Amino acid sequence: MSRKYHIYLFTLMICIIIPVNKIFTQGQEARIDSLVNLLKSAGREWNNYAGPLIEIGEPAIPALVRVAGNKNLPQWNRRITAMTLNNIHSELWVKPALRILFDKNEDPVLRNHVTAGLKGFNLSAVNEELWKLYEEYSNESYKLNIAYLLMTSDTAMAYRSFHELYNNCDGHIQKSALLNLATLRPEESTRWFLDAIRINDWLTANMAMDSLISTRHFSADKLLSLYNESGISEDIRWRIVYIFGHRNEPESVPLLLEAFTDKSWLVHTEAAVCLCTFDPEQIIPEMKTLKNDPGEYIRNNSRWVIRQMKNQ
Repeated sequence: MSRKYHIYLFTLMICIIIPVNKIFTQGQEARIDSLVNLLKSAGREWNNYAGPLIEIGEPAIPALVRVAGNKNLPQWNRRITAMTLNNIHSELWVKPALRILFDKNEDPVLRNHVTAGLKGFNLSAVNEELWKLYEEYSNESYKLNIAYLLMTSDTAMAYRSFHELYNNCDGHIQKSALLNLATLRPEESTRWFLDAIRINDWLTANMAMDSLISTRHFSADKLLSLYNESGISEDIRWRIVYIFGHRNEPESVPLLLEAFTDKSWLVHTEAAVCLCTFDPEQIIPEMKTLKNDPGEYIRNNSRWVIRQMKNQ
């Protein structure tokens, strides 16, 4: 086969491939434009259009950004467009999202929505602007979202923001702030969790309990000191017993035996349940001794623990 024939075949292949690629690109652009136009007027069915755009990914971003930034469109449609961009989660969305976030004339809900698309990106260039925005906001949820952005812009500012939210909020906000304080400074996590098990908010306190059960930065002495502190409520004593019991370490037994004789039903019942999970050879002799205790509930609980262990 001659060299000229090879050149002819190669040229023919190029002529075929280029139009096919061009048609494919044009087809994708037409699909993006169609889906984006539908999103501009979509109602509850908006996920039908957002889903395919998220699958397309970055090629859809320029068209979506134009819609998200179009102040003439209804706020609802701009918001769902921003949420679509957030799900694509590309760096191409960062600058447009920041423009919306820092524009005080924009819809506050839209500004809050775009924060989801900024999480995880390096925002150190706008750390001062983010901190200023955090201080300006009064809405706790909005402040929390800005605090998340400070995690990747200025960790000192992030720590300050989560510290404030932890001390001034409750429920989900307080719980999230506590988790992030522990993430930012794991060496201080035990101190924060010990503080949290003393608060009234059950959501945050329960999370702190779970964290103390699993943490590597555990301080048994500090927890024991808190248990023996004068005036500590039965709820807090119960939490401490629960933590020691679920860490399931032999060093926990002395505290659990002490709690076993606590006058609080909540505390001594939890201690009894926890002791059942330890080595019977270590626990049963202690229970046999307590079978003769003057306290009726202690005698009853010791018999119960022995039965549970023998039935294992």
